[in-house]
Amino acid sequence: MRLLSVLLFAGIGLAQAPATPTLSEAEVSRLVASARSEVLLEMALFDDRPVAEGYRVAVVERGARGYILTRADTVESGPSYTPWASLLPNTGARLLGFTRGDYRVVDRRVAVIREERMGLPVYRLEESPAKVAALVRQFVEAFAVARPYRIDGLVERRLARWR
Repeated sequence: MRLLSVLLFAGIGLAQAPATPTLSEAEVSRLVASARSEVLLEMALFDDRPVAEGYRVAVVERGARGYILTRADTVESGPSYTPWASLLPNTGARLLGFTRGDYRVVDRRVAVIREERMGLPVYRLEESPAKVAALVRQFVEAFAVARPYRIDGLVERRLARWR
């Protein structure tokens, strides 16, 4: 009986714990699109359509600067938006051997972290200044050592198919 009451008390405590805010795909797109100065993207594979659309709006329509870090082995895979996003104005794309997470930082004030839960993407909002600053620092350090990406190689390989 005593064990049952302890378990019930623990269950009630867990049920009342504040949940981490999650965002829908539409909210992620709007948040990324709202960037005024910059968008930092670090993703193993830039295949996220809501993020790609929000990124396009922020960079092309709002004039924000965009920085993309992705893995060298996924940059030109079928679902990747990186080759096309790298053509947008004010965009820099760089390649790493590995990434340390899937996240986006908007104007260095808020971050959206993509996680997998039961095989589905979940977007977690991070507003803590210390945690956002840590992600920015991680991004800047990785961007400094990453290899610049140019779409020229992809274009040449695609053209070679038609020759």
